[in-house]
Amino acid sequence: MPIIKHSELSTYPIPPKDKNRLRIADSHEFVDLYRGDKDLRVGKILCQDYGCEYVQLGSDIPSPADSRFFQTTQYPYEIIGDLPDNYYLLLLKSRLIYHRRGNISLGGFFRWTPTLGRELYRWKPDIIFENPYLTLTPRSYMTYFASKALKIPLIYLDAGDIIPRLTIKHKISLIAEKPVIGRAAAVITYNEAGKQRFIYKYGYPAENIHVIPKPVDVARFNSGIGCGNFKQKYALNGKIVISYFGRLCANKGPQYLLKAADILRNRGVVDNVVFLFAGGNIEPADAAGFKSILASLNLSNVRITGKIPNYDMPTAYAASDIAVFPDVTNLPGFSTVLAESMAAGLPIIIGIKGWESAVPLIDNQTGMIIEPRNPEQIADRIELLLNNVELRKRLGAEASAYAQRYMDYDKVVAAYYKIFCELTNRNSYAGSPNNKYADIAV
Repeated sequence: MPIIKHSELSTYPIPPKDKNRLRIADSHEFVDLYRGDKDLRVGKILCQDYGCEYVQLGSDIPSPADSRFFQTTQYPYEIIGDLPDNYYLLLLKSRLIYHRRGNISLGGFFRWTPTLGRELYRWKPDIIFENPYLTLTPRSYMTYFASKALKIPLIYLDAGDIIPRLTIKHKISLIAEKPVIGRAAAVITYNEAGKQRFIYKYGYPAENIHVIPKPVDVARFNSGIGCGNFKQKYALNGKIVISYFGRLCANKGPQYLLKAADILRNRGVVDNVVFLFAGGNIEPADAAGFKSILASLNLSNVRITGKIPNYDMPTAYAASDIAVFPDVTNLPGFSTVLAESMAAGLPIIIGIKGWESAVPLIDNQTGMIIEPRNPEQIADRIELLLNNVELRKRLGAEASAYAQRYMDYDKVVAAYYKIFCELTNRNSYAGSPNNKYADIAV
């Protein structure tokens, strides 16, 4: 397994460049494992299906989320399992730097990895695949200078979250960020909102921005898998399960689903309904407000799972009948749990009105779009879906069909690879094993 610890880097024999292989350097802030191999999957497919070499510029420390989830101060690489022979995970010596305490689930930290630039020069990739998040961190500047020195393309894969307004701090940071972003040969975002942010904030040319939806394992997250043990564990058998997936943080709005549950109780329409809150928190204190509201409402039909291991998440979706995301506006983005809910074929109620460009859902076609933080509208849509089984089936089926056509990992990676080949003047994508996925827009 080519996982290289920082103490081994100076002696590790770097393989000679093969002109027939595309060597890609991947720069994430952190390669999280608490959500499974999500941050490794793209590289795995590029290695296995396209013969690429993938150099992951990782760190020897875990992200704040992984640190809390796995109760460790060292990167938990031992749980990764097998990687392709041409996948190199470099565990670079790093430090975690906090620049804002408070709710770290919204960021406020970065890693300091002084040897990242050196490794880029040593490995001499053909392309750098950079994953920024809202603002640039030190590694982003290192990859910028490396791309200039090595004269290779720099590509940004951006989560597509929106900064609602440019504060004084953001305007100051733009002085340094604009030339760095301007160096990028291409930008990939998950949604139209991300595209508009790069145009508005950085003045980046629209023709170099590719909107490709967030990838998801559509085979793993599907409604047909068995979920009997999960239902039994949380007393869901024989119930209509209305689920919230994600952290119990105030900015994500789980408290508004509690209030909607109270409204529905007062309407007398929840005799056979359970409200499932599937997820835990990075910081336990973040759930204090949610727990306070839950205690005050005294709801008997609420189930809270706490942190769920990634391998159990497919059963949580399969055990659910409706998914509710009460507030997807702070920060607006295309979350992993939303992508997984779509793949699982769940009818989705989402509080994102006014920020619809952040997600690929269309009201009453692939989901139900409502105003954020609005328990009355949540209750109304739930009641509508409870009374209309055919509507539930149609919305779920349309969401699943979209995920299968546009969000499957193999299809998304095929689109990435096509961009990489175009930027490095290669034509090998035309004969790649996954060229049948050419219907993905780039």
